[in-house]
Amino acid sequence: MSANPIPYSQAAELDPRITIPRPVIDPSLAPIVDSFPLPDELDINFLRGIAAGGDDGAFACNADTVLAAKPRLTYTEHSIPGLDGNTIILSVFAPKKPTSAAALPALYHIHGGGMVSGDRFGGVVQAVDLLEGIECVVVSVEYRLAPETRAPGAARDCYAGLVWMSENATILGVDPAEIVVWGVSGGGALAAATCLMARDSRLPTIAIKAQMLLSPMLDDRCASTSDRQFEHGIPWCGVTNRMAWDHVLGAAARGTDAVTPYQAPSRATDLSDLPPTYIDTAECEVFRDPAVAYATNMWRCGSTCELHVWPGAFHLFDGVDNPDVPLIHAAIVAKCTWLRRIMAPKAKVAPLGSVS
Repeated sequence: MSANPIPYSQAAELDPRITIPRPVIDPSLAPIVDSFPLPDELDINFLRGIAAGGDDGAFACNADTVLAAKPRLTYTEHSIPGLDGNTIILSVFAPKKPTSAAALPALYHIHGGGMVSGDRFGGVVQAVDLLEGIECVVVSVEYRLAPETRAPGAARDCYAGLVWMSENATILGVDPAEIVVWGVSGGGALAAATCLMARDSRLPTIAIKAQMLLSPMLDDRCASTSDRQFEHGIPWCGVTNRMAWDHVLGAAARGTDAVTPYQAPSRATDLSDLPPTYIDTAECEVFRDPAVAYATNMWRCGSTCELHVWPGAFHLFDGVDNPDVPLIHAAIVAKCTWLRRIMAPKAKVAPLGSVS
């Protein structure tokens, strides 16, 4: 299985499979998006290999690599019971020497990977980067992956971890009223589903402070305009996305009326009484229109949401800050600003640009 030889930044002009108009990739991002072409068809083993750090493990993420990158943090691990008789592992990263005596705000981290790959350490360093200057605890959950576990198994794991975290906040040094649920890509779907579960069950008993959904994978129907525009010629294209959802739900279930909001959050018709939300998405990705629709439905139902659609950007374009690329830096600053605004009332906050 090989990648399409046409560079992503030129796909709209050169790929004969692309027959409808679509936004173009920002020229400043072209060298980045073109540097790592991927096949349209999803290869789970390949994706899991990347998440594990490559063939030689040189880029693996684990507790040691997180602490090496963030030496001011400590690490602890908790094994807790899941809702299905399984065991869930929570990894906790906290300041070594907190300057505040009070319980700290917390970020509940749900990793990306299309719900088919990755682990609880993936993306933690990048999340801590965005929390620069905010004294807080990061709790990351290890959820079961598809297709070995179909939805809503992963969401049930994330929800169980959230409830345990809230009920054991004292052990973790966390203020249960100051928990922000965070998810990226496939983790964004799980974060949204977790917050729907929390609302519907009224557990945790102390309401979640906010949720942050970054390029979230929300809709199994894969039928929006952005799905059609980016069927080919983009990282995590429409072909890839449908294959991932087939693994998550089963090919026979995807797109049917049997799918629930806990499996695919875009299926929810009632988005009232949700915590304040930040959603962002790239203009040139399949997740764009479902993300915009989710924000719109939140507003329709009386919930509040800050929405960003980054023009000319592709999926996860801002995974690493680059001040020399204004579009990337603007997206990073927007996230940092929202986190500081949401977490500042209880957090000790240093000026942006200080060492975390």
